[in-house]
Parts: sequence; structure tokens; C-alpha cells
Amino acid sequence: MSEKMKEGINNPRAEINAIDDELLRLLNRRMKIALAVGEVKRLNDVSLCDHNREFEVLARLNRQNTGPLTERNIENIFQRIMDECLDAQQDAFRAPAGVDKPEAGEIVLNLRKKARVAILGERGSFSEEAAIALLSEMCKPVSRPTFESVFAAINEKSADYILVPLENSLVGSVHRCYDLLLEESSLSIAAEIICPISHFLIGCREGASLESIKTVESHPVALAQCEHFFAAHPHIKRVEAGDTASSVRRVVESGNPANAAIGGKRAANIYGGVILREHLEDYRENYTRFVLLAAEPNVSNRGNKISLIIRLPHRPGALHDALRPFVRRGIDLLKIEGRPIKNRPWQYNFYLDLQSPASKSEFRGALDEIREFAEEVRFLGQYSSMNVPKSE
Repeated sequence: MSEKMKEGINNPRAEINAIDDELLRLLNRRMKIALAVGEVKRLNDVSLCDHNREFEVLARLNRQNTGPLTERNIENIFQRIMDECLDAQQDAFRAPAGVDKPEAGEIVLNLRKKARVAILGERGSFSEEAAIALLSEMCKPVSRPTFESVFAAINEKSADYILVPLENSLVGSVHRCYDLLLEESSLSIAAEIICPISHFLIGCREGASLESIKTVESHPVALAQCEHFFAAHPHIKRVEAGDTASSVRRVVESGNPANAAIGGKRAANIYGGVILREHLEDYRENYTRFVLLAAEPNVSNRGNKISLIIRLPHRPGALHDALRPFVRRGIDLLKIEGRPIKNRPWQYNFYLDLQSPASKSEFRGALDEIREFAEEVRFLGQYSSMNVPKSE
């Protein structure tokens, strides 16, 4: 490089260095002011992230801009500056993460223990076990044959609550329940219970043995959790049924040693079946998440989870825009489930589980921002989660 070229470059570099030094000084000054503002906001329980204020700042700067910076340059640079100021505010003033998790007894106190609870299946089903674990033996399970009839129970005034499985740790989501919750009901979540699931091969008492079994029936989700068993016994035919408990009842009533069912130990005891094999589930760490649904949302201040349904416009970046308000406010997204909307091909409802933030103002701010561009935002409730201990 020639000396003349070096001189032509070095002079602008010196000027750029001087400008950078001044920018650094001004950015630190801006950060100090932002931290002072953040302290006032936190004292008044106001969201640290003010989306409307950020929009005003960018609009004002773009009006004043004379170039050669483009509008996109302005938004990229100053949005990043505001993001860094927000991060500093959150580090300095964010309340401790999470919400104290209530004890099981406290969850029950907020619910009607003697309530009628609509469940899928008959006595001895895993849904009945979950209802009793959540509400105690005083609850009154209302048996229904299908998920559709379960979801209709409150409107038909035959139940006070509805308890349904939403997902299993081995086979994933129970899609029919999500679809009914997202599109065909106005129910809200009152509580959640996560139960360990152990599957047993159950036959009738007259001469049944593993060698005599030719068919095994159960609910499709239960059958799917026992793939290793069926792979090891390819001669056994699997038969799908409405629920685990009714499968056990039918097998016992048939008296046929060639028939067996997959269900829980409680079902075997209730209907007098014999347990031929324990723990058929593919993995011992097998859990099902059940939710208790009610006509009105639970807004408990100590609820450690929040659930939402969001319907977004069909455009590029819509899901990114919907999640960004939570990310910027440090709200933990626990789950997202997308389900297709009927009669609207390639469009989806999104179900979201969030960790309840310590600051309600941050959650309110995120919802206000999302509502600006979402077609629909439905609050399902803030509620508590209960874990049933695993027994050997």
C-alpha cells in the first residue's frame, strides 16, 4: 500500500475513532438514564419493556434522518441499542424468576373437592386416578365414552369440571384434546396434574397366561407406549379401544384366556383381572400431563403456569413476532403446540404454556403487544401444577 493511500485511509480512521469514542460516551450516558427509568418502573410495577415508546423513538428518528442511513439502518441500530438497555434494566431490576409452587393441599383448597369431574373411560382409568389424586376421594368421576362427550359435560350440566390428558412423555400430544380445547370449547384451565403411568398386561383369571394371549386391547395412546412389548411378541394383535379401564373390564368379563388388556393396577383390582406382566411401557420414565378444565379461568396469584391460545395472520414472521414479546421480557416459554384450523388450510392455532413471571406487568405488556397483530388471543388461565410421586 502506498504512503499516499495510507494517508487517505488513516485520516478518516482517526475521524471514525473520534466519533466512536463520542458514541461510546453517549451510549453509556443513555444507559445510565435507562437504568434510572427502569428503577422507577419497577417501583411502580410497570413493564420494563414499553413497546409503544420504542415505536415512537424509531418513528421520530426516521423523521429526522437525512441519510445516508436508511430507515432499515435506523431501526436495526436503535432497536439494538434499546434491546441492550432493556437487558441491563432486567438484570438490575427484574424480580426473582418463577412463582412459589404451592403444595398439593393448597391446590385442592382452591378447587371443589366434592365436584363432579367428567373423565374419559370407566372406573379404574388413568383419568380417574388423576382426578382422585388432584381432588381427593371425595370427587365424583363422571364416566364418558369419548373426548367429545367429555368436553360437552359442563355445558350439559352433568359435570363441574373436566379432566383430560394433553400429552404423554413417550408419545407426545393427545391431538384430539388440543383440537377440542383450541377450537370447540370456551373452557379454561383450573389446575394441572402430572402422573407417572405404569402399564400392566391384564387377563381373566381362568387359565390366562402370557403364552395364551392372542389379542391385547387398550386405548391407542396406551398401546403406543408399549411398542417394545409388541415388537417382542409379533403374534399378538393389538386392538384399539375407547379407554384402558373398559378394556380391562371386557377382558375379565369375556373369560377368554386368549384376550388381554393393557391398563393400570387399579383397573385390575376393580374388575378382578390377573396381572400377567408388569411395566409394559417402553421406558419407566413415563408421565401423562392432565389438565382440569372449568367454565371460568383460574387466576390464582400463586399459579406457576400460564396458558394461552393465539391465532396469527398468515404472513411471514408472524410466529416470530408473537414470541418476541415474551423473549424480550424474559418470560420462559415451556411449550408451543400448533394445530391446523378447520376450513383454513395451512393456518394454525398456537397453544402456549409459559412460566408465570414474577412481575404481572411484564405479562400484561407482552399480551398488549401481541394483541396488536394477532387475530385472536385467548387467556386459558394462570394455574398450579401438581406432580404425583412415582411409586415402585
